[in-house]
Amino acid sequence: MSSLENLVRIGQLKLEPSSDGEIVTSLRRAALYLVDAALPSLSPPSRFMLAYDAAHALAFAALRANGYRPDAGRGHRAVVFQTLGVTIGASQQPWLTLDRYHTRRNASEYGDMVEASASEAEDLLMAAQELQALFRHWLVRNRPAVLV
Repeated sequence: MSSLENLVRIGQLKLEPSSDGEIVTSLRRAALYLVDAALPSLSPPSRFMLAYDAAHALAFAALRANGYRPDAGRGHRAVVFQTLGVTIGASQQPWLTLDRYHTRRNASEYGDMVEASASEAEDLLMAAQELQALFRHWLVRNRPAVLV
């Protein structure tokens, strides 16, 4: 049984046929967020959230491209990052970086107001851009029709 099937079994993922339209929409959304996240005129917390949203859209699209969807329960945002090794063959480093920033985002979003620094925003932007390139490479090999 694969790790994705195990996540279905414990209720963190659901099997759902992928949709090229949904994947394309997520790719476009991520591209727009990445452009905005690179704007130096925005505050570091804004750039951080845009880079996070871009990375999440990409990781979500990778999961959807494999026929899975996160369940709406606890941890549904984190699981998309944690499955990148399986969904698109990412090494451990990208998903660990994204998972760390997911934790940072949650601390700010749901806890005390903790603003992201300029260096965190830049690091997350670079991680999201690397994820975009990795996912596009995966799509070329596995789902080229999505890129047309």
